Amino acid sequence: MEFLIGLFAFFAGIFYLIIPFVLLSKINGLLERIQDLENQLKERGPSTLPETKEEKKKPSPKEEKPILVKETIPETKKEVPSSKPVTSAPKPAAVVPPIIIKQEAQPLAKKSEAWEKFEKQIANNWTGILGTIILVMGVGFLGIYAALNMSPFFRFLMVLGIGVGLFIVSTLLVKKEFWEQIGYWIRSGSGAVILFSCIAAVSVPGMKWVESEFYSLILVIVGILVNLGLAWQTSQQKFASLHIVLSLISLAILPLSTLIFFLAVGVSVFSIILSYRTKWEFHLIQTAISFLILNYLYKGHFSEQLHVLNSPNSRAWGIFGTLAVGIPSILAHYRKVYSSANIQRLPFITHLIIWAGIGLGLSVYSTGSKWNPPVLITVSIGLFFWARTAREKLNIRWLYLTDTLVSLALASIGIILLSRWEVDIFLINVYVSLLFSIFFVVSAEEKENLLKNIGAVLLHLSWIQYILLLIIKYFGGLNLGTGPIVITTIVMILLTFLIQFYDEIRNKESSTASDDIYGIGGDDRISPSGIFSGLLASAICFQLFDWKHSELYLPAFGIFLLAIRQNRNWNGLGVGIFFFVTALHFEVINRIYSLERWEVLLRDLPTILFCFLMIPLSKLKVGPDKIRYFSSPGAVLLSLHIVFLAYWTTQSLSPFLPGILWLLLSLVYLETKNFFSERATKWENTWKSSINSAGPVWQVFALTFVGLFLGDHILVHLQSEICIGIFKIRFLIQVLAIGVFLYWANSPTPKKETPSYWNSLLPLFWELTGIFITAIIALEIPNTWLPVAWILWAFFLNKISLKTSWRISRFRFYSLCFYWYSCIHVAFISSSALTPSEYWANQEWLGGLIGIVLQIAYLVRIQLLPAYQGIEVEGYPGRISKLSEKLDQRSDSIIFYPLFAAGAFFLFWSFDSSLLTLLWMVEVFIVFSMGLILKKEHFRYVSLVAMIVCLLRLIFWDLSQSSTITRALVFLGVGGILILMNALYGKFGNKGKTDAP
Repeated sequence: MEFLIGLFAFFAGIFYLIIPFVLLSKINGLLERIQDLENQLKERGPSTLPETKEEKKKPSPKEEKPILVKETIPETKKEVPSSKPVTSAPKPAAVVPPIIIKQEAQPLAKKSEAWEKFEKQIANNWTGILGTIILVMGVGFLGIYAALNMSPFFRFLMVLGIGVGLFIVSTLLVKKEFWEQIGYWIRSGSGAVILFSCIAAVSVPGMKWVESEFYSLILVIVGILVNLGLAWQTSQQKFASLHIVLSLISLAILPLSTLIFFLAVGVSVFSIILSYRTKWEFHLIQTAISFLILNYLYKGHFSEQLHVLNSPNSRAWGIFGTLAVGIPSILAHYRKVYSSANIQRLPFITHLIIWAGIGLGLSVYSTGSKWNPPVLITVSIGLFFWARTAREKLNIRWLYLTDTLVSLALASIGIILLSRWEVDIFLINVYVSLLFSIFFVVSAEEKENLLKNIGAVLLHLSWIQYILLLIIKYFGGLNLGTGPIVITTIVMILLTFLIQFYDEIRNKESSTASDDIYGIGGDDRISPSGIFSGLLASAICFQLFDWKHSELYLPAFGIFLLAIRQNRNWNGLGVGIFFFVTALHFEVINRIYSLERWEVLLRDLPTILFCFLMIPLSKLKVGPDKIRYFSSPGAVLLSLHIVFLAYWTTQSLSPFLPGILWLLLSLVYLETKNFFSERATKWENTWKSSINSAGPVWQVFALTFVGLFLGDHILVHLQSEICIGIFKIRFLIQVLAIGVFLYWANSPTPKKETPSYWNSLLPLFWELTGIFITAIIALEIPNTWLPVAWILWAFFLNKISLKTSWRISRFRFYSLCFYWYSCIHVAFISSSALTPSEYWANQEWLGGLIGIVLQIAYLVRIQLLPAYQGIEVEGYPGRISKLSEKLDQRSDSIIFYPLFAAGAFFLFWSFDSSLLTLLWMVEVFIVFSMGLILKKEHFRYVSLVAMIVCLLRLIFWDLSQSSTITRALVFLGVGGILILMNALYGKFGNKGKTDAP
């Protein structure tokens, strides 16, 4: 009775599960038929028959109604039958034109493509899969509920009968087109139920009735074979995948054993064979992932339990099973059906997942054997050549690219695992770089740009890894200067040469280097391999840091690199050499900074020779018959060596020598620049033109030497009072500097292509010469005679400006400045200084008095000279010329008044205050007279103001402070001067009222 109830309940459940699918299919069929009818109506066009009321009321299934047409169909009159024959055709009724009512179109809501795919995947596949799983679970729960009082064997028969019944129903349904899809899902459910009954009979409490392991295995195999048979019969991969997954799950829940594992291998291989029917990518993905999970489940079995095969090599069975499943999966894509020149996304992803599954599966059973590296390398070679069949015979480009890269990965792993053979880590890195180099060259030869670019990136990364490895090991305390490590670095450099040599031979027609996939070189063919050559060469410098006298033979290695670069025209190596140069100088400086001066020179000579050879060995080919030299870096380095050697080798001898040597070197550099620039055309395209190409460097360092001398002169020379004979050393150095600066100032006129800073600075050496002469005057002449010296220097500058007006006419302005300074010295320094000396020659007032006389002479000379006309128009000289022209227009003010002020202050500081008023009135008379003679009213105005000041002093000072006789003399003198001024003004003052122009 309970069995009948359970059976009835089962069929009731089946009914309620099937009916919704049936109804849903009916609805979908009706909707499709309606859509077909609508499409047919659209193709026929608008109907000419009148619409019925029902049709008008019926809403249109279309959501968009852009135009509605309303027509009025006239009714024809109903004629009475007559015996008279109809003689004429009836007149057609008038047709009323249709009234068009426009209505805005309603945009259709369009689903996104991703959402449609998701909806189709869920509705078309996963609803069936989940429905089948839930159906099996429902059958299980129903069987358990209905057969609580039955024996396990009858429960097994009941569930098995349900599965068989479902299969029979599905067989009937698939024959009907409408029920075909549902029939397939029910068939899948029947297979799942049958498999469930077999597994439950051997493992589920309450349904287990088989105790023998052998019969249990046979029963499970039968259930699996049923599912495999159903999978074989189906034509859709979703149903086949479901049966395969269920079979693997049933094996996974059984106790772990090697036999069960190989059954799973057999199921997976059968699953792969199913995919050979057509392009079942999801099926392959499901098989690869399912078997990978099974591998992880059996990892512990093969490594620890070993209860079936009690052998330490039992993990080899896992490796064998993984390969048995993986290899057919890989070969599944080597078929004509996948022929395509473009990458097919889903097969490509499937192929990658399969390779990942194989790799992870093999890693699970890794034995750590030392024979793994040669096996992997051998397999990678075979796979590399096998991948060519995909391109040449099958025309499957994406498969060719994928398996080629996989072969490269396998070879790389094999080389890395050479550490099991106790191969040095540095040597392993060399092997990896060699592998990537071969891969890069082969890909370039096959014209596979994608593979070539990947190979270039991997090759560059291997070199970066090697450099980082050196750095890490260095900070880890490893001695990198051992022979084997140095040799591996040299081999790495040779590999970089190999790539550049290949680029030169096979890619010489291209404007870019073959491994320049980053575009860093542009059209200059700068190969990144050349840059790495320099980086690795710099690593050699650091590796040989502790080698004795390495600073002597490393420059020879650098010269070798320079010769190769120029001979092969490898521009990338030319860039990379800068890293080597930096490392070389770091080592040389570290070695020589604490040595004696002559030993410093000896140790640095090879490096100086290397830097000098960088100039002629910098040739670049810029065309078939034209070359140019990139010699500036070598010239800069050579000059820096000379700068520091000039200091290190002479400083200990005398602190004066570095500055003197720098000053003389400035002439050497100046003449070098002039000598080679004059012969530039004659020596074009010869090695001598390399020196001329470094012309800007010679110019910069010539000025640098001058700047160094000036700094040393200020800080050292000027502070010394040491004499050689009767002359101080600083005086002799200044005389030498004046001669050098005059040589600079008279150097040839720069060419048009000369840098602007050079054209601006070269004329300033005249000013520098004047500054040093001024310094000699200020330091070597006694203070008493400085006013005389300044005014004489002003005379000399004025004379020079007239003699060389075509070149340094601006010196007239400097002459005026020193005239002013002479006046200031007389007014505030010479007159006010106290000199308690018995000798008249040592009196300050004597120098001031002679200075005033010479100032008067200078004033007269300036008045007799023509107006200033400067020719300098550019730069600093041009600005000085403009200023001089403006001052020349005010010559009266800038020449006379400083002298008047100096005379007034000289009288104030030099004579007794009782006579000061009289003396000042004499000076006022002189100024007044000059105003009358020169017809300059401003002189008269100034003299009148000064006269008022003198009168005020006469009243408020002389009346109270002077003695009677002095007061009388002062009053007589002042009065006489005033009367004389009045007489002169009355006679000459009214003749001219305006200033002369």
